[in-house]
Amino acid sequence: MPKEIYKTYHHVPPHLYRPRAKYFITASTYNSERILSDEAKDRLLSSMARGCSDYGWALEDWVMLDNHYHIMLEAPENASTLPNLIRDVHRFTGLWIKRNIPGSRKLPHVFQNYWDTCITYEPSYFARLNYIYHNPVKHGYVHQAEEYFYGSYRIRICEKGEKDKLMAMKQKYPFDGINVKDEL
Repeated sequence: MPKEIYKTYHHVPPHLYRPRAKYFITASTYNSERILSDEAKDRLLSSMARGCSDYGWALEDWVMLDNHYHIMLEAPENASTLPNLIRDVHRFTGLWIKRNIPGSRKLPHVFQNYWDTCITYEPSYFARLNYIYHNPVKHGYVHQAEEYFYGSYRIRICEKGEKDKLMAMKQKYPFDGINVKDEL
């Protein structure tokens, strides 16, 4: 039976790797440069989906903005593959961006950091889902979350018909108390 792994690193915070746990991930571009064009966001999402498939992770929800993204993942039995997953996604997406997005070639790399949170209780999970869904509103991209094209909220509302469920979740699990480093 897989077990939890708690890894410490020299220059970064420790990480908890728990089988089948939910993980909230935030990553930013180098110096918060706004280099994630619509095409780059599409590439990032497809790279994320491919990486999740390759490593056995499940991509549940996401939002991709011009200089950062948030995702919710479910870990496989071997959750310690998370750094490899993110490394590969950032590498492949970064190579594409460097080749195709003007201004990105001057940067030493495309993605600067990522932060992961192993979700340990249900209210935290739902509050972070709301954070993902409403991040484009928070940053002024749109007035309502369902208007934003590069996030899973629109898919849940428009294609899956989950509007009532998501509105109830927003009321029950507010996200304004979550401390996420994305004030870029």
